[in-house]
This record gives sequence, C-alpha cells and structure tokens, in this order.
Amino acid sequence: MTTNTRQPQSAWALLADIVGGAASVIKGHVVTLRNWLRPKVTGQYPYRDPAKEWVPKPGYRGDFALIHDPERPGGLRCIACMACANVCPDKCIHIIGQGKGKERHPAAFDIDIGLCMYCWLCVEVCPVRAITLTPEYHNVAFTPQELIRDINDLKARGEGIAEPLLPVPIERSVLQPPTAKKKDVSEA
Repeated sequence: MTTNTRQPQSAWALLADIVGGAASVIKGHVVTLRNWLRPKVTGQYPYRDPAKEWVPKPGYRGDFALIHDPERPGGLRCIACMACANVCPDKCIHIIGQGKGKERHPAAFDIDIGLCMYCWLCVEVCPVRAITLTPEYHNVAFTPQELIRDINDLKARGEGIAEPLLPVPIERSVLQPPTAKKKDVSEA
C-alpha cells in the first residue's frame, strides 16, 4: 500500500511559483536584449580586419613542421623511426620510411590536423628532434582534405627553423611543494 506524501499546493503558493518563473524568464530576456544591442566584438574568422593580426603567446602549439638537415637523405632530420606515429593518441600521423640504417628517411609523412589534439607528444618523443609545432594558427579549411599536411607542406613550414620550438616552462613558484617544518633539536 503506497501513501501519497505530496501535500496539495495552495493557490497562493501556485501563484507565487508562476510569478517567480515569469520573473526569471523576463530577467533572461533583459540580459539577452542588453547584449543584442551592444556593438559586436566577435571577429568573423577568417574574414576579419587584417590590421588586427593576433600574435600567439610564447609556447603556443600551432601547425606542424619538419626540421631541415641538408646533409641527410631527403633533406630532413627525420629518420622515419615511427616513434611519433606510435605515441600519437589520435593516430593522425602516417609515415612511410625508405632506406636502411643511416640512409633511412621518410618517403611519405602525413599529419591530419583535423584529428590532432596538439598534445605535443610527437615533439617530445622524437629522438632526433625532427618535428615541431609552430606558432602558425591559420588552420581553417572548407574541406577535411585541406587539413592533411603532407611531407612537402611540412618541409615548407620547417624552413628557417633550426630546433623544435619548446613550450614555455611553468614557473617554479607554482610547482614548489609546501615548506616542511623544521624539527627542533630538543625533539630529536
């Protein structure tokens, strides 16, 4: 046997609930109208004023680049060891290696930046420091195929980069552990 524990609502309580609900809807509309009448601050990327070019902060993780080494086969520092492709959590890096030993180099190196989450793992794991993330942030496209960076595109982006760009180290003051209390000599 179930008993109904719900108390009937009085007419005044019901009216108070209706008035309170209407007041909250009106408050929401007032906020919306206030912001609707303000001047717009959103830039319509990529269609925006080129004079207002955004400069990324140091350590920004943007588009990819492969670093050059004219003494190596293929002109790249990459040895096609597949470490970056194996560590990538999104599996967005695809490499086809060519050659043996010291002559090994990538014949194909593709990165799908539409899948990438810019975690920096590929840069950290590279034993020869051949891949980097640049401050380039223009990664928009109209089709998914435009988001795939091939070896030629990665080579062109890497021109002029001598070493991988590293993230800005976190300030030590943030990571310092709390100071330990020194024991008195009398307690020891």
